[in-house]
Amino acid sequence: DLDNFKIKPCIYEYTHNHKKCPFFHNERDKRREGSFYSPQLCEFAEKNMKCAKRDQCRSSHNSVEQLFRDEKYKTKYCSFYPDHLDSCDYGKYCCFAHSEEDIKIELIHNFAFDNDFFMFKYKTVWCPFNIKSHEKSKCVYAHNWQDFRRKPNHYNYDPTACSQWKTTDFIVNYENGCEKGLNCDKSHGWKEAEYHPLFYKTKPCSKCIKGPDCPYYHSNSDKRLELLLNQNSFQRC
Repeated sequence: DLDNFKIKPCIYEYTHNHKKCPFFHNERDKRREGSFYSPQLCEFAEKNMKCAKRDQCRSSHNSVEQLFRDEKYKTKYCSFYPDHLDSCDYGKYCCFAHSEEDIKIELIHNFAFDNDFFMFKYKTVWCPFNIKSHEKSKCVYAHNWQDFRRKPNHYNYDPTACSQWKTTDFIVNYENGCEKGLNCDKSHGWKEAEYHPLFYKTKPCSKCIKGPDCPYYHSNSDKRLELLLNQNSFQRC
């Protein structure tokens, strides 16, 4: 119950594991009620200092406030998934998923990697894997804003490069990359441009380094005809 988890002080008088308790035990374990604060960690909390704004601060004060919220909860796998879940200290109270049924995002790696996948799914979902050795360059999920693609059938943008989006800059907040944010009608980076349905597999590859994930065609059988339509007519899910 995310509305009440760690909101109230613990009522149990016996010694127990606070990681497996729905009540808070100290300030590092406490969640403020409501959704007025962001998942971004407060600069004072980051330095283990008391925040002058206290409960009025609009940033998270600990990892519990950061992770036990609708937009974060169960969107990644537990670091002990899949083979060592017994080692997870939090058990059923873990904010990370312990199974495919437990996770709350679309698991796109289960789809067939065909043309539709690369145009409409590839890099449109944040990576759910919490593994240090994970090879991000070969992953179909997004890992940062430069890697992320808006779904072209959900957002009205074309393959033309956005003049504000700097491919050399590391974007921390999406709106810092482009003031129009998700509503911009141009592509934010080469992945949005080259995997767009109006571009994907319509140009010949000159020197392939991407292998099967390449957005350019390698033979006539690999080539797609340029679509004589606009993005408003896309009907993919």
